[in-house]
Amino acid sequence: MDENEGRLGRLKKALYERGIPPRLRRRQVLPRHEPQSPETWQHEAPSAAEPTHMEKKMSLGMKFFLGSLIFFIVAVAIVIIVFSGGGNIVSTKNVSIMVTGPVAVPAGEEVSLDVAIENNNTVSLESAELLIEYPSGTRDSRNLEKDLTRSRKSLGTIEPGTIFKEPIRLVFFGQEGDAKDLHLTLEYRTRDSNAIFANEKVYSTHISSSATSLTTDVPSEVIAGQAIEIRITLSSNAQTVTENILTHIEYPFGFSYIGAAPDPSYDNDTWVLGDIAPGGKRTIVIRGVVEGQDGEQKVFRVSSGTPGSKSPEEIGVSYNSSVAETKIARPFLSTVFFIDGEALPEYVIDPEVRKNVDIAWVNNLPTKIINAQIEVKLAGDTLDVSSIDPKNGFFRSSDKVIIWDQGSDENLREIEPGEQGKVSFRFKTKSLFTGVRSLFEEPIITVSVTAGGNRVSGEGVPERIENTIKRVLKVNSAVVFTPRAVFGTGPFVNRGALPPVVEKETTYTIIWTVLNSSNGISRASARAVLPPYVSWLGTVSPQTETMSYNETTREVLWNIGRIAPGAGITKAPREVAFQVSFLPSLSHMGQTPTIVGESLFSGADDFTGVSVERTGKTLNTILNTDPTFIFNQGQVIQKENNGQ
Repeated sequence: MDENEGRLGRLKKALYERGIPPRLRRRQVLPRHEPQSPETWQHEAPSAAEPTHMEKKMSLGMKFFLGSLIFFIVAVAIVIIVFSGGGNIVSTKNVSIMVTGPVAVPAGEEVSLDVAIENNNTVSLESAELLIEYPSGTRDSRNLEKDLTRSRKSLGTIEPGTIFKEPIRLVFFGQEGDAKDLHLTLEYRTRDSNAIFANEKVYSTHISSSATSLTTDVPSEVIAGQAIEIRITLSSNAQTVTENILTHIEYPFGFSYIGAAPDPSYDNDTWVLGDIAPGGKRTIVIRGVVEGQDGEQKVFRVSSGTPGSKSPEEIGVSYNSSVAETKIARPFLSTVFFIDGEALPEYVIDPEVRKNVDIAWVNNLPTKIINAQIEVKLAGDTLDVSSIDPKNGFFRSSDKVIIWDQGSDENLREIEPGEQGKVSFRFKTKSLFTGVRSLFEEPIITVSVTAGGNRVSGEGVPERIENTIKRVLKVNSAVVFTPRAVFGTGPFVNRGALPPVVEKETTYTIIWTVLNSSNGISRASARAVLPPYVSWLGTVSPQTETMSYNETTREVLWNIGRIAPGAGITKAPREVAFQVSFLPSLSHMGQTPTIVGESLFSGADDFTGVSVERTGKTLNTILNTDPTFIFNQGQVIQKENNGQ
């Protein structure tokens, strides 16, 4: 009997033998679970604690996918490393751009740069192009008028292990110390690839010396109101011709321009000096008057260069700049110029109008001034010498100088510190309508005031001091506007009765005439309003003149435009004629009614910049300017009473 049979026998004996209790195991009690019936039957999700067979399969697939992804990333990284690190595949690191040139260059002289492109790859660089971006102020050495901004040159194919060389010739312009950076970009492709590769290089240099030198000279101190000179000097430093030089100055506030040599090319502050040969020089002298407070600094800024491509009066490339300063100093014996109570740097006066001039003086020294003298010199073609009336002074007509000294004014014998006073005179201009067919063009009157005397120094030695101021008086053009009404003369044939008859139409010709003397008049016009009993007929002569009528406002407008100097003197006056109709009413009987209301002329003086206005008289039925008119033909009559 083997072992298995022994086990079975024991088991049978235990089951069937009396008195032997069976071996019972403790039964495991299951947890109570209340059944739930879902509204709709669904697939039950497997318990998270016990993964299903499907989950086990998916986990294995995900692990395989992640492993494949990691392998792919590593492979791509290896390819990139191989590509960029060299080998037989092109790398931008194996392409170099080298520029050989000076670290500093003189402006205006030719600069030679050598560009070398080296290909250390094992493949060719195909369709290679070199792009160069130039700094401002770069010119073509073969044509200095040509600005260089950017260029692109095709280089073709650069073989492996070769060096391509490209020379560059150019000229830099600018101020000393200016940085000049060239930006070079090499673009290329490789065989069997559409990608465009690029390498960049920056070449830096700076201007060691400018093509020109610029100096600006002004007095270190200037008396307020006194004329000064500003001297600008440009000298060539280049070995070749410096072309097309433009110079500009910025004036400080309070500076009044008088003149310059040579004359400015644009406004009063810009000069085109043209070409300057090697070693050549150009000088500009500017005259003007500086006004300001005692101790105030006045700064003049000057720049030179070449004109810009868009604006020829502005500097495009700057070569030089210069700053000059002057200080307003209080004069020892200062004077202030007044016309009709106003102190201005420049005046505008009307012709034939008497002007009152006061010159106030004050001693600014801590010591007295003795034997003071004030002189006023007047100049100008339109000055009416006979009208000069110096109060307590002496007028020397030979040179048009008024003099005040201790003999005419006791106050000038000794002037104590801080003491002040004034001298006065009157004058007016001539008529600008000469009557001899001559013309005063843009007339001015200049007044120069010189105040001087002796100051006593600490050693008791007299010292002469002197101060001069100058004022310019611009004279307005004399404009005469004359309206008149006629019947028997003029360019039109009028109809109706004279004297006018109640309820019967009579037409009149209205003539407006403008005379102008010395200065051009711009934006000129004349206008007037017609009464309700007068009608606009629309006939105008000459037809070249522009006239219009507003039916709502009843205004007649003559748009004159510009009136040239000398209209009515050296050339024909500006004139227009138009026709109106008058229909009298019973209320007009025995009266001389208005047929054109007060007229107004307006315009602007081109020389002085002042608005010009003239008022024309009201026109009625009394035609004083018509040689065919009889005096008693002006009153309206009733047709039945006089047989008309």
